[in-house]
Amino acid sequence: MKTPYRFTLLSGIFTYVVLFIFAALWYRERMLFSDMAFQSFHILRTGALQVQSGRFGAAGTQVYPWLAQMMHFPLKSVLLSYSLGHVLYYFFLFLWVMVVLRQWRWGLAIVLFSVLMTTHTFYWLSEAPQGLAFLMALLAWMDTQTSVKTIRWWQWPLFIFGLITAFYFHPMVLYAMVFCCVWLFFYQSIPEKRQLWATGLALFGVLFFIKFKLLPLDWYDAMSLSRANAFKELWPNWLDIPSNHDFWAWIKKDYYLLPIFYLLSIGAMCYLKHWLLALWVVFFPLGYVLLVNIPFHAGDNQFYLENLYLPLAFMVILPIVFTFEQWKMPPKFVFAGLFFIILLRLGHIAQARQQWSARLSWLEQFMSDNKRSKYIIPEQSLPKGILHFTWGIPYETLLLTSLKGPDSTRLVFQTGEFNPKIDSLSHQKDLFLGTFKNYSLDKLPERYFRPSKESIYER
Repeated sequence: MKTPYRFTLLSGIFTYVVLFIFAALWYRERMLFSDMAFQSFHILRTGALQVQSGRFGAAGTQVYPWLAQMMHFPLKSVLLSYSLGHVLYYFFLFLWVMVVLRQWRWGLAIVLFSVLMTTHTFYWLSEAPQGLAFLMALLAWMDTQTSVKTIRWWQWPLFIFGLITAFYFHPMVLYAMVFCCVWLFFYQSIPEKRQLWATGLALFGVLFFIKFKLLPLDWYDAMSLSRANAFKELWPNWLDIPSNHDFWAWIKKDYYLLPIFYLLSIGAMCYLKHWLLALWVVFFPLGYVLLVNIPFHAGDNQFYLENLYLPLAFMVILPIVFTFEQWKMPPKFVFAGLFFIILLRLGHIAQARQQWSARLSWLEQFMSDNKRSKYIIPEQSLPKGILHFTWGIPYETLLLTSLKGPDSTRLVFQTGEFNPKIDSLSHQKDLFLGTFKNYSLDKLPERYFRPSKESIYER
């Protein structure tokens, strides 16, 4: 077993074992928040996977809580399996790349991607990092082919389905694909290999045209596209905006390795005298930062924007893992440095837990201080600095209280100004008030939730 392969395999196993332990220890911080609480609730309510905005690749992580509830596991086990399933998803992709495809460079890229920028996105889980990891695994398979002609007839449907899956994970996967295919096209000099990357990029372009030009837009994608008006509205003041200042502050606090890898990737291109690629590595990531920050010029929650910044990690990792063997440095020194980086970032992920534990502690304290079974609380009374998002309160408190047992279920609904409709609904004893839709208590699975049917929501 050669040194690069052995190092990558062992460091990957170590990384995902540690992340697996983190996911087990802090599953409540991860699962009892907004999207994960919402999706967990609906998986338990319907007994089915919950694909949203067409991001069907999320089934790769939702299958774990779905199987757990199908086997009648208790609520804690369902939520724990969902948390652990997110780590297993990346680990299985890593093993497929390493053990089946024998592509250690792409395996190393997946490992580094899992830790280089990851801070709050370990706790706030979304489809973007899942899509980027899936894309790397797909590109690793493409890299095993010597040309387009070597792809067998039966592999084409699987290849195209893989491209569709990667594309539909998250819109930002598109930019990682563009960066990677262009970089590999110019870095690899074999014409047949270049045709492979050009074909992959062309197919992604076709998917983009079909989704955004031919098919009706999903509400979430339509909202995201509407933010593009900011480019015209803010010109020429694209640099002096709050989101750029926030990004720089987060680099110094959490993403401190990103500029180091960025400079190393530029230096690698210059050292190898790939001047065109050096320009690509310089300007594409900078342009991508503006692509994220200008639509969100007023700023947003760090965990949400971190989710959008993650392709940057992909962009700075790729040139390094493909070229470091050509540097005049002892391999053992390089591997020792990479392992130190992995340790450093794992420690950083553990430290970031404090913010999410504080949020969970507030919810627990609130439910401890208020003993009644159903509440309506005013939106303005909630500490948004601690809670971040508040739309998930009904689902978070439902799951939190039910962890003690189905008979412990209590309900909380948050609302803004006085709403006569909500006030009327709150007097219905057999109703669960949700942020987007209300449900009869009889429709909730009694195996997990048994809220009182004798009380009303109290303000």
